[in-house]
Amino acid sequence: MKSLKNLNFEKIRNVGVRVDFNVPIDKNFRITDKTRLDRSKETIDFIKSKQCNIFLISHFGRPKENFDDKYSFSKLIEQFEDILEINLNFISYDSFLNSGLNEIDVDKPTISLLENIRFFEGEIKNDLNFSKSITDKLDLYVNEAFSASHRFHSSVNQMAKNILSAPGFNFEREILAIDNIKKSPKKKLAIIGGSKVSTKIKTLLSLTSSCSDIFIGGAMANNFFKYNSINVSNSLIEEGTESMIEMIYNSAKSENCKIHLPSDVILDSNENKLIDELPTSYDFKILDISVSSHAVLKKLIGNSDIVLWNGPMGMIEDNKFSKGSVNLAHLLAKSQADVVIGGGDTILAINMAEEKFENFYFVSTAGGAFLEALENKDLPGILALMAD
Repeated sequence: MKSLKNLNFEKIRNVGVRVDFNVPIDKNFRITDKTRLDRSKETIDFIKSKQCNIFLISHFGRPKENFDDKYSFSKLIEQFEDILEINLNFISYDSFLNSGLNEIDVDKPTISLLENIRFFEGEIKNDLNFSKSITDKLDLYVNEAFSASHRFHSSVNQMAKNILSAPGFNFEREILAIDNIKKSPKKKLAIIGGSKVSTKIKTLLSLTSSCSDIFIGGAMANNFFKYNSINVSNSLIEEGTESMIEMIYNSAKSENCKIHLPSDVILDSNENKLIDELPTSYDFKILDISVSSHAVLKKLIGNSDIVLWNGPMGMIEDNKFSKGSVNLAHLLAKSQADVVIGGGDTILAINMAEEKFENFYFVSTAGGAFLEALENKDLPGILALMAD
């Protein structure tokens, strides 16, 4: 895989950059989290400094391979320009269908944004001809959208194989962070939350072979409690997970990895209960971890060199039950370990705790792609960049 910084730009004039501008918005089309935009800025600015024409390519939402105003970038252009501190030339859906990327200003380098790439039929089909309609106009293709690298889409896979290509700076950091978790000989801890075992079973199985300890929190822990014959009453569980949990315990045992569960929890009544003192005379829901569990986490983190955190420890969308996740964010921010934040709602916890990303070794914005990479899967976006 080539490095962007080591490329000779002498003969590179037109550069396509696959970014992730799939930003969350409110009902007024105002961007509510600019993290993914911020992460692309370093790569864009670097290529801009080389006096190149830049063509930004991204998806937004899940339109059905045709123009849909609800998913158009046209309403977001001004916000993109403000956040990235650049001027953007917008290539509309109709303009691209009629002229492709022919709007190149040969006298003055420009930065253009193509309309939502998923409006075009060839994108999701990973179509060679569609990909070449873009890359035939380019000298270099850069993938700065690790979050989409698990998709066999044209802008993720085929375009990078057509011409000279390289990962963006944040893409490289995502790979390094994942390799650090999987391959480093240092002592590692994984803190895994969220609600479903089924969506993280492969990740958990992979982590048992690379981590010394795994702490399972959030609603996912309820399934492990139930497996261990602990009454969870009306707490959220996922039916049919017994065989998955057995696989995780068996793998952990064979790999000498210890599975840890919360020792105390917060109930929907706001009561703090130790696990072996959960009530039997009335119904309840487990909605967060509490003080004793926090102490367990503090000790585990203190004994680890590398820590991965993915998924909240409780029902984070309700402030009453976000303390476990917020306190964990504070604890990890102060840790001497290399802490990798695994994206998704974990970033929400970081923001709720008002902790800066700089306080952690790495904060991923990749979500599902990050987890799939941890599963030892060959991601289409990475494979394309490795092909010569």
